[in-house]
Amino acid sequence: MKLGIPHMGNYSQIIAGELSKWLKTDIILPPPSSVRSIELGARHLNELVCLPAKTTLGNMIEAADMGATDMLMFDSCGLCRMKAYWIIQQRAFDRMGYQVRVHPVRLGLSSPADIRRVTSISWLRAWGAFISTLRAVAKAEPVQPTSGPRPQIGIVGEIFTVLDDAVNHRLFHKLRKLGCFVHNSIPLSYFVFKQLYQHGWMKRKDMDNEKLKLAEKLAHHIFPKNIGGHGNESIAHTIYYGLMGYDGVVHCAPFPCMPEFTVSSIVDDVAREYKMAALHFTFDVHTADAGMITRLEAFVDMLQRKQKQNL
Repeated sequence: MKLGIPHMGNYSQIIAGELSKWLKTDIILPPPSSVRSIELGARHLNELVCLPAKTTLGNMIEAADMGATDMLMFDSCGLCRMKAYWIIQQRAFDRMGYQVRVHPVRLGLSSPADIRRVTSISWLRAWGAFISTLRAVAKAEPVQPTSGPRPQIGIVGEIFTVLDDAVNHRLFHKLRKLGCFVHNSIPLSYFVFKQLYQHGWMKRKDMDNEKLKLAEKLAHHIFPKNIGGHGNESIAHTIYYGLMGYDGVVHCAPFPCMPEFTVSSIVDDVAREYKMAALHFTFDVHTADAGMITRLEAFVDMLQRKQKQNL
């Protein structure tokens, strides 16, 4: 068996390296996500399927062409449709005629059991793979400064889109090139350790935890339902950036993400309340750099003019 792993931002090399130590099988990591991998996945899924499903399917097809016979696919995010990706991806492989099996891995205490179901390793090795991977992700996470030179912009939205440079068209790089301080509200460690953060057993090193906790309470008052994915976090993190005095937020969503689309108007309301500007990007197969750059330049120019007027 040769095991393929789709990409999750810049963390895939770390995850693959840790798993290869414990699983006693070859790990195949496809090339980094690109326009090619996104288009490859989109070719074999309905256009209304979420962009992360298309992107990870493209990664898997590239891994299969490199010799992978089995795939690990993350299965999480509660009400989000991510939990169904592996099912439609398996059917896509079947239609294409690949002899490939896609295996879902739930994030949490179920992970070792899911890993054993794929590899038949011992419980000890399965738990070792799980814990070792978590530690490696936590160790590799860079600690972001909480503030910097203005304009200060917070990035909120769906985690896969925020983390993957190919999917978000190097959004962070574009903003920094325009002279902005950029803060990522939702790094992979937050996704991995979400329950620990929410129960107060872990603290974010890159955020003011008192203001973050206040923001989460205020967000729950505004939207007391669990919408799934990271929709609730998008509201809370927008409030957090307002409390921190940021100039604006950029809200990222993959087409057609129900949780992020549902809360987008609330993100606007919150930004307005805290006197911030909000810019929304919906990323899909046909998103082009030219229009994105024009919108970013106008957004940053507006923030800079507003900053000068307030001096």
